[in-house]
Amino acid sequence: MRALIVGAGCCGASAARRLAEYGWQVSVIDRRDHVGGNAYDRRDKNGILYHVYGPHIFFTGQDRVWEFLAPFARWTPFRCALRVWIEGDSHPMPFQPETLRRLMPEDGESVRFALGREFAGREQVTVLELMNASDPLLRRAGRRLYECDCAPYNQKQWGLCPEELSPEVTARAPVYLEDREEFRPERFQFMPEDGFTALFQSVLDHPAIEVLTGRDALELLDVSAGQIIWKSGRAWNAVLYTGRLDELFSWRRGELPYRTLRFDMEYCAVEEGLPCLAMYYPEQDIPWTRRTDYRHLPGNPPRMDRTLLVGEKPGPMEGAKDEPYYVVLTEQSKARHQSYRELLEQVPHLYAAGRLADFRYYNMDEAVGRGLDMAEEIHRREGRTS
Repeated sequence: MRALIVGAGCCGASAARRLAEYGWQVSVIDRRDHVGGNAYDRRDKNGILYHVYGPHIFFTGQDRVWEFLAPFARWTPFRCALRVWIEGDSHPMPFQPETLRRLMPEDGESVRFALGREFAGREQVTVLELMNASDPLLRRAGRRLYECDCAPYNQKQWGLCPEELSPEVTARAPVYLEDREEFRPERFQFMPEDGFTALFQSVLDHPAIEVLTGRDALELLDVSAGQIIWKSGRAWNAVLYTGRLDELFSWRRGELPYRTLRFDMEYCAVEEGLPCLAMYYPEQDIPWTRRTDYRHLPGNPPRMDRTLLVGEKPGPMEGAKDEPYYVVLTEQSKARHQSYRELLEQVPHLYAAGRLADFRYYNMDEAVGRGLDMAEEIHRREGRTS
């Protein structure tokens, strides 16, 4: 059996490897000239390892994801701390009692006790839950976080008023009930010593996997009248598509909204860099939503004279070369995406998954897990015994 995987990122590469292990012959195609998707990293002219499409950190609480990826790299433990710049000072991310004590100096300590009462047994809540809490003090704390961070950050990120976005976007930010330094609580937090590109090259290094980079899958296939039309003389028994569904179906139901990023790269002395890997900026007078200091990234020397800072500016998709980084979730866009999913379900042997195809944000481990799930489904539904 032969499978075509469109996209060599976390989801596509993981599905390809699992199908190859099941005995499939797999072709992986990506229009970019590299594997790894948005986790692609490389060294700059000064030898600094950086993530070309923005910082990626691997963490997971899923044993099966860690057991799948672990053999493909040498890993180093990495539990990072991130911060957010609010009202002229940096605060730990995610939000926690320290944040509320500093933003609400007269009530911060009372808020901490109220959190414990209303959400006993919880490790974290969302800003949205605080805004809907029964305790008026917690509702006020949620509103404070929403107004100084969630609302301005999301308007900056998405180019829309908060009311236009789905509630799970605007107020999904977590708030820990206890102070903590680490960004994430997951059990497995590691980074590949040689970078993510090398990791995914290893994942795809299998005699049954063919990798085609710098090529557009739509040169090989088209979807019309409820079936896959092969355009190149080659054919596969099943296709897993990880790109945009609106493009795959020739924009038949209209365009799905995505936001792109533009990057500002700056070199500076280490002492002028950031105190952590990344700083977030919700306020409008700072041009970036996030800035990353890559001297903190594993794989770079512990002592450096100069560091690389990369700022991210979100904006609308304006040209064919703009990369779609983030889905814009509104009630209208979710309905339009669902209409494309309905078209997909009418096409035999065609599957879709991943950040773009599923029209949602995935952490890296979620994307890997999605790829493994799709490989299982394709093998179960399409596999044949010889």
